[in-house]
Amino acid sequence: MSPEAWTLPWEEAREGLLVHRDRRVVYLNPAAAELLAVDREKVRGLPLILALRDHRLEALALKGGEAVLEVRGRVLAARARPGLLYLLDVTEARRRGLEAEEAGALLAHEFRTPLAGMAVLLRALAPKDPREAQVLDLLKKEVARLTRLVESLAHLRPGRREAFALEDLWLRLSALMQDRLRGRRVEVALGHRVEADPEALLQILLNLLDNALKYGQDPIRLLSRVRGGRVYLEVRDRGAPLPDYEGLFQPGRRGGEGSGQGLGLYLVRRLAQGLGGGAYALREGEENVFGVWLPVD
Repeated sequence: MSPEAWTLPWEEAREGLLVHRDRRVVYLNPAAAELLAVDREKVRGLPLILALRDHRLEALALKGGEAVLEVRGRVLAARARPGLLYLLDVTEARRRGLEAEEAGALLAHEFRTPLAGMAVLLRALAPKDPREAQVLDLLKKEVARLTRLVESLAHLRPGRREAFALEDLWLRLSALMQDRLRGRRVEVALGHRVEADPEALLQILLNLLDNALKYGQDPIRLLSRVRGGRVYLEVRDRGAPLPDYEGLFQPGRRGGEGSGQGLGLYLVRRLAQGLGGGAYALREGEENVFGVWLPVD
């Protein structure tokens, strides 16, 4: 295929594309030139660092992977494959996400008191027959669910760190989601200890497992592993491959059809970053993998 044939679609693409070989720029589409604030004709053939002017981007382009970086006043989602660097401006999405975070914290503050009052009143009620007892039990569960949702909005900034076993989180998680887990095949292998905010990590697991239960297929696997000075915590399922994994972490994106605002994975990434780590999603073999990593130290 001639260079003109494969570059033509990229000339009008919103996503930036930089092609490099032997650490030198081969091709730069207009979107990438704008995002990097360079003249693409002048940087063609020059060393990669002269076009990127950012050592983090250069390292990503050479090693591969994905990252979200602030570069020259923009927030860029970058994906690197051998010889290719894709760039997408997510500045506006990040701004909307921060606004959603601020609004969520405000809502959490306003809703805590009335929800606590409702829980107290429900506990004080004495049902007269089994039918009323069943309805009361459902109301208590709904209030508990709303309380967890409110707390998830309030825990975007992790709190006190402590050392604990990840298995302890599973005991809490399985109790909170016992109705959702009934009839599902979930395999758990959480054999590590971490030092982190347990409430923030519990919320991460809640969101990841909820995502797998909604959109994935059994068996669902929760596992932890340590590699390269990091603890990885993953939820894996055998759902169909997804067209775009990185984009699911943006506000308003969901992994499948359904209701909701698509904030679950966005909150996962924000919480993981607050713990000094990060979040990722990928296809590995026959599994969709959604996970977070935390520094061992």
